Amino acid sequence: MVEVAGDWRQKTGVKKMINEIVKMKEKGLTLQQIADRMNLSIGKVQYRWNKYRQEAGKASEPNSKKEGNVQEKPAEPSEMIVDPPKIHWVMPYEFDEDTLFAMVQSPTSIFVYWSISAMKRQMVEHHFRTSWNNLPKKMKIYDVTDIIFQGHNSHRSFEIDLPEMTNNWFLQHLEPDRTYVVDIGTKTFDGSFFTVLRSNPIETPRDVANDHRTQNVLNWKNGNAYEPEWMENFSSYSYYQKIR
Repeated sequence: MVEVAGDWRQKTGVKKMINEIVKMKEKGLTLQQIADRMNLSIGKVQYRWNKYRQEAGKASEPNSKKEGNVQEKPAEPSEMIVDPPKIHWVMPYEFDEDTLFAMVQSPTSIFVYWSISAMKRQMVEHHFRTSWNNLPKKMKIYDVTDIIFQGHNSHRSFEIDLPEMTNNWFLQHLEPDRTYVVDIGTKTFDGSFFTVLRSNPIETPRDVANDHRTQNVLNWKNGNAYEPEWMENFSSYSYYQKIR
C-alpha cells in the first residue's frame, strides 16, 4: 500500500492529483470514495479539495482594486429600491345593486346616493312597457318626523326632477331636527309618483344646541325638575309630541 502511494506521488504531480479529485467529485463520488480509489488518506484528499475550491473562488472574483480606481460594491437585493407597481383604479359609475342611502351633511342638508340594478330597471321597463331611458327620473322627499311612515302619511313632501345619468344629490334648505325619507322613482301616465327605491330614515340635527328641549334636560340633570319634561310625551303604547 505504501509503495503504491509512493509510486503515485513520483509519477504524478500535485496538479494532476487535484484534477483527478475534481473529475471524480463531479461524477458524484464522496471524498472517502475518492481516497479509497486513489489509495490516499481522507485527510490528504480533503485538504487538496478544499485548496482547489479556495483557489477557484479567488479566480472567479473580479478585481476589486485597479490603478487609480476603486470598484464600488454592488447593492444587495435588500438595499435596492424598487418602485411599487402602479395600479390604476377608477370608481365605477354605479354598482349592479339596489341601494339608496341618505347621510346628514348639516342641520339643513343631506347627501343622497343610489344605485339601481339592471334587474330592477328591467322590471320597471316591463311594468311601463317602455325603455328605462324614456322614463322621467324623480326624487321625492318626505317629512316623517315622529310618525310611522307607510308611504303616504307624511307631514309634507316635495319632488325634484333628476337629470339622466345621475346617481347622487345634495338636498338643501331642509328643516333642522326633522326626520326625512327619500324615494327615487318615476311618474306614471296619470302623473302619480312611482317608487323604485326608498332610503333609510335620516334625522337632521338641531340647529341650536341650547333650545328649550336641551334646557329641560339640563334642569332635570341639575335637580331643578323631578323628571325630564320630555317624559310627558310618552304613553304606555306610543310616543306623541304635545308641542314641538
